Amino acid sequence: MIMKNETAIITGSTSGIGLSIAEKFLEAGCKVTISSRSEEKVKKTLAELTKKYKDSVIGFACDVNDPKALKKLVDKTIEKFGSVRILIANAGTNRTYGPFSNLTADMVSKDAITVIGTNLIGTLNSIAAVMPHMIQQKYGRIITLSGAGAERPMENMTIYTASKGGVVAFSKSLALEMSQREEDIKINVFAPGMIKTNLASNADLVPNWGVGEDYEGNLELAHECLGTDIDTSCDKVIPYALPELKDNGKVFRGFKIIKMITGGIKYQRKMKKARKST
Repeated sequence: MIMKNETAIITGSTSGIGLSIAEKFLEAGCKVTISSRSEEKVKKTLAELTKKYKDSVIGFACDVNDPKALKKLVDKTIEKFGSVRILIANAGTNRTYGPFSNLTADMVSKDAITVIGTNLIGTLNSIAAVMPHMIQQKYGRIITLSGAGAERPMENMTIYTASKGGVVAFSKSLALEMSQREEDIKINVFAPGMIKTNLASNADLVPNWGVGEDYEGNLELAHECLGTDIDTSCDKVIPYALPELKDNGKVFRGFKIIKMITGGIKYQRKMKKARKST
């Protein structure tokens, strides 16, 4: 088991990408703390995982917008496992889908507080909570999550893309800082690709947008053309959480670029054909 001596906190890990990473870490022998804002979800997921992984997994409700809750999460993990060697800052959300110009100023403010608050500020809070311990032990592996639009323009998810673009810029800047210190602390960014999770399907459509009724069909078409298998994607994470890691400040992908390019062309062609037929 290549991770038998490792300990990890994974935020937002009761479903989707976070849960997939948690299961892969546990299978590799890592001791894992799972978390999410919902205590009910944590209890349910923890009950399922402990059937197979016993006391190698613990879990607590934690809102990444709350620094005190994050400190408690770190403290409880150290109390149980003796250390936190890995942080996967996965917790993320999206509120709306559609043109920015259709949002009122009040809606923009509320979206920004929620989305940027969770995705960007929550990532900063999570790293700040583990950093003192990692500095003390002179070791750490941190992985943050990129997302759609972080590295290239994407329409209809502007506030979400702003939050993820911020995560990428922050992670690269922090990696540069840490490279100048004596501690072996490295931070890299995981771009998982387009994976079918609740993040997209639970988003609210912006008001007064004519294509609202086609959203579900467009989403399914996007997954058909551009979708990435969650297991295949999350398999890429473990190498970036191991002691022998040399990379620092890198964006690593859970998908093949060529598939995204060809899939994007296919998606645009099908969308164009659908618009002509209506």
